[in-house]
This record gives sequence, C-alpha cells and structure tokens, in this order.
Amino acid sequence: MLQHQDHDEQAQVAMVLFRVGPYRAALEACHVLAMADQPTALRSASAHSLLYEGRDRPTPPSRWLTLRDAQVRSEKNSTWQLGVSGDITLRQLPANTLYPLPKLLRSRRFSMALCGFTFEQQQLVLLLDARKLTP
Repeated sequence: MLQHQDHDEQAQVAMVLFRVGPYRAALEACHVLAMADQPTALRSASAHSLLYEGRDRPTPPSRWLTLRDAQVRSEKNSTWQLGVSGDITLRQLPANTLYPLPKLLRSRRFSMALCGFTFEQQQLVLLLDARKLTP
C-alpha cells in the first residue's frame, strides 16, 4: 500500500530570493555565508552586471551577499560578495517545485549559473547555481 506523505512533511530547500533587473532570482541558502550593507570582500560584483544585459541603468546594490568562491581552489575560506537590490528573503521551498531548465533553454541560457526555475507567489523565479557565479 502506498504511503501518502503529508504536504507539511515534504522535502524543503532553503533559498535566498532577490531581484536582478526585472527578474526574481534565488540561490540555495547554504551558499550564502552572510549579508552586509557595504562590500567588504576583496572581490565583488553586482548581480545585475553578471546576469542581465539590459539597456536600462541598474539600481546600485543595496545589500551584499557573501558567497564562497568556487573558482579559488587554493584557499578554502575564500569569499566574494554579490551585490543585489531590493528585498532579500529567505524561503523554504518544496523541493518538488524546483525545476531544471529544459534542454532547449539550457542551450540558450544567458549565464552558466542559470540552472532552473520555480514559482513563488505566482511569480517566476530563476534558480542560480552559486558555484557557477563568478565576479
């Protein structure tokens, strides 16, 4: 007999949500080490400059997310900061609502960090792989 899992007991993934230009984006919270009002790391970049190639002028970052630097292998504690604007929220999203990019979109993605999508409050959210973001 099949056991039905209660909706409240579904696997959840902690995600940090923020805005990048006209899009909402999310990173797994396990990759975000801290948040600050000013950049303090030696290396930093705005999410807008890394992910969005629009013609509009971006709003300057108002918050800085500290991430592990996956590109630097010699130092285990190396970090960098990602500048984001607007509200930053931490959400527990059901794992079964996180979707990988379909093959056609994967071949045409604008950033190697874009790995999937979800919907949060009926709004599209781009899922980013923090290990593939580079300043």
